[in-house]
Amino acid sequence: MAGWAWVAGAAGLAAALLVVVPRLTLRPVAVPGVAVACLLLGVALLAGALQVQRIECCWPEVRARRFPQDSSELKRALAAAVAEARRLAERGVEAALLPREAAFAHLREGMRSGTGTPGVERGVAILAADGGAVAWAGRHRFVPARDTAELRAVITPFYVALEARRQTQDGGTAVGTVLLDAAPAVPDRARAVSARFEDAHGVALRFYAPGVAPHDADVFDYCPVACVYGDTLFSVRPVPPAQGDAKLAALRGTTRQASLALVVALLLACFAAPAGRWRWLVVFVSAWCVARAVVGSSLRVDLFSPATFYRPALGVFSESAGSLAALGVAALLAASALWRRGLERRSWSVAVAGLLVVAAPYLVRYLGRGIAPPAAGVGFALWMSWEAAVAVAAMSLVLAAAALVRGAREPEHIPWTLPAACAWATAAALAGLWLWSPYGAWPEWYTFIWLPALAGVLVPAPHRWAVLGIATVAGTAAALVTWGAAVEGRLVLGERDAQALGRAADPATASLLERLGNAPPSPPPHTAGELYAWWLASPLATADYPASLAVWTRAGDPEAEIRLASVDLPASLVAALVRSPETARGPRIERLDRIPGVHYLLVLPLAGGGGGGGGGGGADVLTVGVGPRTHLIPAARVARFLQGAASVQPPYQINLSPPVPPPAAPTDKMVWTRTGWSVRGERRLELPGGVRHVHVTVDLRDPWALLVRGGSRPSSRRCGPAIGCAWRRLSARSSCCQYWRSPCGASRGWATRRGAAATS
Repeated sequence: MAGWAWVAGAAGLAAALLVVVPRLTLRPVAVPGVAVACLLLGVALLAGALQVQRIECCWPEVRARRFPQDSSELKRALAAAVAEARRLAERGVEAALLPREAAFAHLREGMRSGTGTPGVERGVAILAADGGAVAWAGRHRFVPARDTAELRAVITPFYVALEARRQTQDGGTAVGTVLLDAAPAVPDRARAVSARFEDAHGVALRFYAPGVAPHDADVFDYCPVACVYGDTLFSVRPVPPAQGDAKLAALRGTTRQASLALVVALLLACFAAPAGRWRWLVVFVSAWCVARAVVGSSLRVDLFSPATFYRPALGVFSESAGSLAALGVAALLAASALWRRGLERRSWSVAVAGLLVVAAPYLVRYLGRGIAPPAAGVGFALWMSWEAAVAVAAMSLVLAAAALVRGAREPEHIPWTLPAACAWATAAALAGLWLWSPYGAWPEWYTFIWLPALAGVLVPAPHRWAVLGIATVAGTAAALVTWGAAVEGRLVLGERDAQALGRAADPATASLLERLGNAPPSPPPHTAGELYAWWLASPLATADYPASLAVWTRAGDPEAEIRLASVDLPASLVAALVRSPETARGPRIERLDRIPGVHYLLVLPLAGGGGGGGGGGGADVLTVGVGPRTHLIPAARVARFLQGAASVQPPYQINLSPPVPPPAAPTDKMVWTRTGWSVRGERRLELPGGVRHVHVTVDLRDPWALLVRGGSRPSSRRCGPAIGCAWRRLSARSSCCQYWRSPCGASRGWATRRGAAATS
């Protein structure tokens, strides 16, 4: 990385020197901008390389250098949090004197103004004398408890909140709350004080209840008055990142800065380069840079991920939807320039145009096969990235064909073939919706139905109308192919789900559990929060397996449990396996034939709890139960709370019937049948209790979805000569969109374990 950084820096210096050369033919306004952007790119890469080098060679010094500054910053951050909680409580006292509706407005106004902790999650509530809520504002992770303490720290396995209380005139309580910390398992922890502190200083914070923190010089106690009186609210310990994490963070920061500088440099270079070959060189270099992962991954992960789109034909330019769109835009610009040039119509140009038109529908179908919907569902942005990438690629071919047959002079009148081609494309797309089947998608002859529409937009027409017609045909075809590919991907996901049920073994799950058993948690977990934090670091959690975790005594009594999914593992069954003599021999994996499929249970004796000896009574056995990855096993309420609600609806619905009487026999394959605007699949499974039917349903919605999706077209006012402009949608909230995305003195009492009390 350092070598490339020095090269980039030298290139930036060379570009800066070019500014003073008077014989340049580049535009004088853009040249200084290009030079500055190149210099910034080199500086960013050099600074990143030096930072990574310091982390690699001198990590102890880099780690120690953070503490003196961060400890003082930590004091200020916590002091501001305490002051904010007290301010909100005072605001609550004022609001308690008002009528209830006015109290809500007063609290909302207090949340918006006068805060000393911008960006931090806060809340305020007014409680009646009996503890009932009267008015509130902001966000509350839990209901404030009745208490008389002026300051109180609420510490749970997942949250740490600071509460300040004031008594109201009617005997109630006003409570101001500031979120100090949220466990890494919580998906929306970015507004906690600890998260913002980590973003600003690169140092994480770990909070402890009073008397629980380790005796370490880096641990600080926070007290409302003075820690000598023993009224510690909480203890906090700054935790610098590991060396590897610090290096990755430095690389990510360098990537963001360098990507921004590179994008700015390329944009300015497009304006600075003279018209002709140099400007085209900048365009295609820009497309190559966007296609590469360094810039692409900094913009949007899904857009540049091969997991959601991949075709091998074009190499790096078809490894993701974003890469294909970058190539398509560059090709579209070239086709637009060719169209404006006005070539004489010759026999060879007509033949080449015919080949391009015939190749366009096959290209669309080929690219459509690269669409791979994720198992979690498809959002509107991902759908649009697929459609835009395919449409731009098809549009570039058709526009190039139109340029070859346009002639030297641009027509002044709109030919009748242009609206006829758009109408034909719409009719062909509607016919495609009815002709699609779960086996083979469309018949081979259906491709030729699009040729009249493509031929119709080749007839010379005024520039804007030609662009509009080509975009309509290409966008409609791309919408149809994207719809079909997404449906086929959902069928594959549904069939894979059904195939994992029944008595089919899953060696991968057993292998992952075995690896998990070879790396037991240290120290042993004793709470549900510690169990969940340990589980999140496992590959099974990354793969989203349904699971249930628990810690047991050797006698089979549960000590801590967290059920993340409704797996078919009753507590009595797991307790019996824990009490088994096999537990004393070491970790083991039990295969259990349950409903709706094979479950695996890891029984892991923990060190330090008597595991391996005779019966102790301590919490010394950890169990991890994992079921098959299927939508039949819903997430438990605690998992939905911790992981957040799904942003998209599932790609299919799956149901399991009651046992059917004999002579029904299990089947190996899923049988798909289209019924109206849905596709239904069925398979028979052998499960405990008898044979059952598993039904998978994929909703196809209706033709209106495709019409709205395919109704994108270039804006005739903004296209200009480049054509590769922002596409305007006919409707921002279509029925298809609705299907894919769901409804949407505070530092007093600060004491360090080093022995000195800090006050200000």
